[in-house]
Amino acid sequence: MVLGQKLFEEVGKISDFKVAKVHPLEGVVTEISFTSDIKGVGRYPSGKNLASGTITKYPHGIIDGSWQGTLTTELGEQFMWWSHEKGKVLEGGEIKGLNVTTGFTNSQKLSWMNNLIMVIELSGSIFSDEFSANGYEWVC
Repeated sequence: MVLGQKLFEEVGKISDFKVAKVHPLEGVVTEISFTSDIKGVGRYPSGKNLASGTITKYPHGIIDGSWQGTLTTELGEQFMWWSHEKGKVLEGGEIKGLNVTTGFTNSQKLSWMNNLIMVIELSGSIFSDEFSANGYEWVC
């Protein structure tokens, strides 16, 4: 995998959390909503992110998640996105994850983002509702 330029830095907070299922072998399924601030790098726009998704945390610490959301830029343009996450809970409750994300916009100015595949490196903790992330372009 070849990562291209850094696209953004993200700081966010979980706004809603619901345990949907608990199973001793299949893990814990949760539904999560969050908001975040995106600080764009280069031509990537800064703005506010609103999203939700479902994650499964398996008993051995692996996390599998599906997310969807919308980034509203500082100029009011929207980029709708969807993402798949793989992560792991490390010793001490730290969470590290990797998301692969694509999306769509009708904005002419942001139309270059319609062909963008992003790799997002995520950090968080099971003891906090805050997280941070860095997004990079995936170069095919």
